Amino acid sequence: MKQLLSLLFISCFLINNSIAQDCQVALETIKGTYAGECQNGKASGKGKAVGADTYEGDFINGYPEGKGMYTWKDGHYYIGMFKKGKMEGAGDMYYESASGKDSVITGFWKKDKYVGLYEKAFVVMSTTSRINRIDGRLSKKGGIGTINFTTTQQSAGTGAVSIIPAIGSFAVISGQYMTKTTSALPNSMITRLQQIDFPFRAIFYYNNGEYFEMIFNEVGDYDISINLL
Repeated sequence: MKQLLSLLFISCFLINNSIAQDCQVALETIKGTYAGECQNGKASGKGKAVGADTYEGDFINGYPEGKGMYTWKDGHYYIGMFKKGKMEGAGDMYYESASGKDSVITGFWKKDKYVGLYEKAFVVMSTTSRINRIDGRLSKKGGIGTINFTTTQQSAGTGAVSIIPAIGSFAVISGQYMTKTTSALPNSMITRLQQIDFPFRAIFYYNNGEYFEMIFNEVGDYDISINLL
């Protein structure tokens, strides 16, 4: 009876292993041997692929996709999210530095490239109804930190005089700023904050009662445009 059970176990192992070997891995650097779940002849589900490099984790249609661990042949490795075989999303890269000590890079990745500690440099958390649109960009990384808010307003009609509201006050939730200046231009109102400690999060109140909330994650200079109805 024991011999029969042993033979059945070995047979099941060989069958499963054979299926795994026939399961296609699409990423060239990890092609070689594969053991894991398979669907329609492609690695899909949990699995491990060993080629020049090694990957263990989630697969979809033959590619690492989801969460997994990728180890390069030189020994450094990445644990985090993948999309179609590329590092995409939150993850940690572990490697040995020149000093011989283990180091780690933590943050977000896009198409195998490190984009920073945060997924987005800034996020609009909320707005009131008369704020039509908020656009912006991180114009420069590093430095003392400056945010330029440029406010415009949709035209009230031919011949009408539109008074553009100014950002009058802030409710700082995290971080701080040292200086604030406001200047009026013919078609816009500009408010500048300087010497900011990041991450910086605040609710910005206009003198007409409208407001918006934003968080700025990365250290740098920002240009933010706000359009009011």
